[in-house]
Amino acid sequence: MSEPSAKSFLKLLERSGIVAEERLKSSLAKLSTKADGKTINLKDLAGHLLESGLITQWHIDKLLAGKYKGFFLGKYKLLGHLGSGGMSSVYLAQHKISDQLRAIKVLPRKKVADKSYLDRFYLEARVAASLNHPNVIRIYDICNEGDTHYMVMEYVDGTDLYELGKKNGPFDFNSAAKFTAQAAEGLIHAHQQDLVHRDIKPANLFKTDQGLVKILDLGLALVNQNDSQSLTVLHNEKVMGTADYLSPEQAVNSHDVDSRADIYSLGCTLYFFLTGHPPFPKGSLAQRIAMHQSLAPKSIYESRPECPESLVKICEKMMAKDPVDRYQTCNEVKTELLALVESGELENIATFAPEDSLIEKTPSTTTSTMNDATTLAPLKEVEPIEESTIEHAFEEPTSAFKSVNDASDSQKKQRITPPVPRKRRRPPPKWLVPAAIAAMFLILIAVLTLVTFLA
Repeated sequence: MSEPSAKSFLKLLERSGIVAEERLKSSLAKLSTKADGKTINLKDLAGHLLESGLITQWHIDKLLAGKYKGFFLGKYKLLGHLGSGGMSSVYLAQHKISDQLRAIKVLPRKKVADKSYLDRFYLEARVAASLNHPNVIRIYDICNEGDTHYMVMEYVDGTDLYELGKKNGPFDFNSAAKFTAQAAEGLIHAHQQDLVHRDIKPANLFKTDQGLVKILDLGLALVNQNDSQSLTVLHNEKVMGTADYLSPEQAVNSHDVDSRADIYSLGCTLYFFLTGHPPFPKGSLAQRIAMHQSLAPKSIYESRPECPESLVKICEKMMAKDPVDRYQTCNEVKTELLALVESGELENIATFAPEDSLIEKTPSTTTSTMNDATTLAPLKEVEPIEESTIEHAFEEPTSAFKSVNDASDSQKKQRITPPVPRKRRRPPPKWLVPAAIAAMFLILIAVLTLVTFLA
């Protein structure tokens, strides 16, 4: 397909309605003056409109492909595609009157016929719209135009903490504690509304450019724990969530959990912040779920031998198998983490690059295909996210501690004493067995001779 000319491109742009007629005329007049009688080619035209802020690169790509429809949803003009997940696609949009930027989450039309998808989409909108907290992404409206269903969300610049970890590796201890405390703050508000998120993970925690952490994706949220009409019951979905961060009780029955399931998942998220990988990075989906049920993950010290013991203990308590042994509320988690941050214990700690601690490229498989892993990130950086995949390598010191005396009690337990090698016995000489047989034969002849003589 040949590239369109400047004239045909302009015609498609006018038909699209992306730019108001008067603004387009004014901009073209400026371009014409600037060209000073020279021919304006497609590159000059598109570049000028892009530089003027009248269109985006996404608009240009679509128009060059011959598409001029689908740039508007209700009161909003779509500016670009932010990302896609298992349940929906998210676009950057601008209000046609106020010019405010919003994120628009659109349910794919092929999903509309599936009642469970549509119900969950509206559930997320209702749940999130009921929350008003700085640490939770806001939902402003939910609408539909024909069979196109969408929700209008808060738009913020930044990146999710999974992508940040994938890019930079494990976080410093102070940041890991602060990010977890902020997520706990948002969960406190959600739990006060009788809501359990059920899919807390690094990819669902979004860090703004100002350093504020916001909780995303409430599509798997459990509302009013005593409600027998929960979507998980209606659609017979007993196991929902992401395998790498799934609490033991949630794996048994996802609609019979309380806020402590979120605390477990947040603990696994803190583990990721500290080590660069989830607690059980290897194995099939079923194997990883089983490991969360019965096995303790590798010690954080294997990846970060210098990690403060107090921070390790907080993470381990959050990840206790039995909900009774965990922190009972997110307020307890937040309080302990902030106290640790304020103590200054987490600052100015020398970090070491572990040798065998890999940020594994392991799918963070979601056990319900209806989970949406979309995040709100800058247009140029975001790609569709459906499974968590990360891969980084680090170098570990040959010894985790300089000496046993330098280690804390919990660290000393991590030291493994190699078994004392057994001394190998020398094999008997090859001539020994035949010589023994010959000796026995001679003894037998002597005995028989003696018996005959005595007889």
